[in-house]
Amino acid sequence: MPQPTDVFNSGGTLALNTMRNDALSYLDPAVLAGMDNLELVAKFIVEGFIIGLHRSPYHGFSSEFSSYRKYVEGDDPKFVDWRIFARTERFYIKEFEETTNLTCHIVLDASASMGFADEGGVSKLEYGRYLCAGLSYLMLRQRDSVSLATFSGGRHSFVPPSARSVQLNNILLRLAETKPGGTTDLGQALSGMAERIRGRSLIVVVSDFLSPMDEIKHILRHFRYRHHEVILFQALTRSEAEFPFQAPTCFKDMETGQEVFTEPAHIREAYLRLLGEHEDALLRQCSDLDVDFVRLGTDQNLGPALVAYLARRAAAV
Repeated sequence: MPQPTDVFNSGGTLALNTMRNDALSYLDPAVLAGMDNLELVAKFIVEGFIIGLHRSPYHGFSSEFSSYRKYVEGDDPKFVDWRIFARTERFYIKEFEETTNLTCHIVLDASASMGFADEGGVSKLEYGRYLCAGLSYLMLRQRDSVSLATFSGGRHSFVPPSARSVQLNNILLRLAETKPGGTTDLGQALSGMAERIRGRSLIVVVSDFLSPMDEIKHILRHFRYRHHEVILFQALTRSEAEFPFQAPTCFKDMETGQEVFTEPAHIREAYLRLLGEHEDALLRQCSDLDVDFVRLGTDQNLGPALVAYLARRAAAV
């Protein structure tokens, strides 16, 4: 059942032991914002995440445990099961089998509203770029085929799916070129994606999902009708989620340009109520359709997003 999760300089080098000591810092968007090389961002996200899981049973994200066999000279010692050795004084190797490869389609909302950022923080689009870069790196590491689609105000961009090593560069170049602009056309963009995709796939959508619920409901049903697995990553800034404003403020719609000057105290209760109703409706739709939904703050590290992706991928194969 889907559950919401409330989870150096560019070109430089960093010692591996430093990464091991502070792996989680490389999932922090504030740290990633100091790097202007998306390939380094992607590698730091995934490698930091993997180092953070070094105590887990995973030996590789592209394989699953299958059986044991006796150790023979030349086998990699890291696959020796030392607990069995302690009981039997014999060496046994854990064997793994490759999982079924998937085609994963990443969709990034690049509308003007995604350009919003809290003071001193990263924008929703920047956060989305980091997430898409990390997921692409992880997917290709698993030998999955991955594509990237971005959309904003009727402008769509698409990198066709591929599992080749050059695909990461293709996706990162497109992400680097993506700028916020235009109005949100979530329903239209995702409907076009649904029609384009052939064969059962994993669909990953990164957006603030501040769109009409009827629009979101329609496209989720469309994806699930075609038997795709779906995971939604919602990126919101802390100020959007908590509305902490105190002084008289001019609020501007980043997509229409409309401005409203008001006392925040006069609208806070209504704003938070409407946002809560929208979030509750979105969660209900995801639950009813067996779609994973992960709520992420733009000041939150990317670990929960990668965990959620791995869980949904495991269910899809």
